[in-house]
Amino acid sequence: MTAQKSNLTSPKYGYDFVVATTQASINATMKAYLSALTQPVVTVCYVADHLGNPVLIDYDQLKKNAHGSDPFAVPANADPNTSQDLRNLVEARFMMGFRAQIGLPPGLAPGVIPDIVVLGSNTASVTYNLLCSKFSVVKLTPGGGYSPPSWFSQSQPAGNPWIFQSKVDLRLSTTSPTAYSKLPPAVQKQIKNLGAGAFTVQQLLFDLDNAALQTVPTIKNVPPGDPLYSVLQQFFLGAYFAQMRQNGSPVLGCTIKETKAPVSTLTLTDLNLEVLPFLGTNGQPILNPTAAQQDLAALSYLCAADGNPLPAAVPFAWNWVEANEQSDFDGVVAINRNTFANYFRRQLAPYVPSNCYLPTVRVTYDAAKVATSYAWSMTPGQAPSFTMPATGPTVLTFHYGADAVDQAGLNGDLGKMQVRPSYDISVTFTGKTIKVVQHLVVYLYVRSLATSTDGNVVDLTVTDTYALAVGQDGRLVANLTTTKQDDSKNPSVDPFLNFWTDLNKIIGAVENWLRAVISPSLKAMPVSAAQNFVFPGGRTFAFKDAGFSDFGDLISHITYTDPS
Repeated sequence: MTAQKSNLTSPKYGYDFVVATTQASINATMKAYLSALTQPVVTVCYVADHLGNPVLIDYDQLKKNAHGSDPFAVPANADPNTSQDLRNLVEARFMMGFRAQIGLPPGLAPGVIPDIVVLGSNTASVTYNLLCSKFSVVKLTPGGGYSPPSWFSQSQPAGNPWIFQSKVDLRLSTTSPTAYSKLPPAVQKQIKNLGAGAFTVQQLLFDLDNAALQTVPTIKNVPPGDPLYSVLQQFFLGAYFAQMRQNGSPVLGCTIKETKAPVSTLTLTDLNLEVLPFLGTNGQPILNPTAAQQDLAALSYLCAADGNPLPAAVPFAWNWVEANEQSDFDGVVAINRNTFANYFRRQLAPYVPSNCYLPTVRVTYDAAKVATSYAWSMTPGQAPSFTMPATGPTVLTFHYGADAVDQAGLNGDLGKMQVRPSYDISVTFTGKTIKVVQHLVVYLYVRSLATSTDGNVVDLTVTDTYALAVGQDGRLVANLTTTKQDDSKNPSVDPFLNFWTDLNKIIGAVENWLRAVISPSLKAMPVSAAQNFVFPGGRTFAFKDAGFSDFGDLISHITYTDPS
């Protein structure tokens, strides 16, 4: 039950392509990305309005109002009764503030840093652990009446991070009651990035950090009765989170950078996300997976290309990565058999008509000369039909056939000619090869007086076999081998009959003319027919191996590249 079972052409699925990566690879790559601390520091401050209610204020404006005093620079043990900075902040009506930066918490060994993404049994959502490299909280109570002033300042301790855990709705659909469907179009476009960075962990982190897609986070590693818990609950997860949720904004200002990547042959025009829990041998999700099995759960990007409609998300019946494959790659890109066959059809379309011939023949009897004359021609450039079989190794066929016949005299007793060309191409996907077989046949029938003969004066087969590989940047690599077979027959008659009819001269003239016309046109397919294809994923992934699944989907194994 590996990607070798990929069957995207099944009516159950129908996606143009799928990109799937494991939980283990997502977390390892995202942690590598966060270790660079490229995300911005977010500073949020509140002051009291005239009714004593908290309102947001710009950080620099607060310091200006407080005569330069910075709440995050005031020591945790400062006395509100004697500290001039705290007096200035009271005068500026400061209430509370926090400063945070997404990143890896300090003081933890790499092996004990919590997973950022947990792919559970729910195919439509994931658990997201918001981790911060920095998080400081300050709160000033001015006091009054019987309450003395108080100052609270606390930072995330090394080795014991504050974790904000939430469920994130992955359903990027506007046709169902999803969190995504309620966002403004501009925000939807940022989340459903269809550009070169669509599959990066940077984009995934941006999506997971969007407050509108999250449930209200719970706070881990902070006891509910602790004063810090109350401050975080009231301000960070209360007023601030609610505002971010309403705006559809990232919780902590998560940013993404545009990725320059090789242009994929398939233009991504729509996508959705889906979780695939690790499946047992019975094809069903394992209810209580081990940690190793949990790591093999996959996040699947369900993709539509070139304006095609995107089918609804449906759980897959196979694992994208098995336990014995985990050390070799992070996931798989699978291209729908029909999608790739259509690509190949477009590559062959300019060439095929050159071997599709419309024949004409003319047989006339000249009574004055007591002789029959024969004329013939074939016009290339005709339009073939094509089919795309739903099953089996043959994924694409072209066919063209035509027939021309003429005669002189009663029932052709003075002369008759028939020319019937046919041209067929079959394309098969198996293993790591593409095979293209061309078969061109021209049947000839000639009668002179009572003598006639017929046969395939042209019967040529050209077989092109592409051995496939893939470059690290996702460009398909093909090694082309061509074989040719000539089964043409010369339907000459014996010398005695030829003496009376001169039939062999006519046959020879037709045969030579046909070969002169056909030989330049029937040739090996260009290797570019395969090598022009570029997998989606660009610099997000390094590609390894390319071949076909049991059902003809084009698959390649992928590994995340350095996210920086």
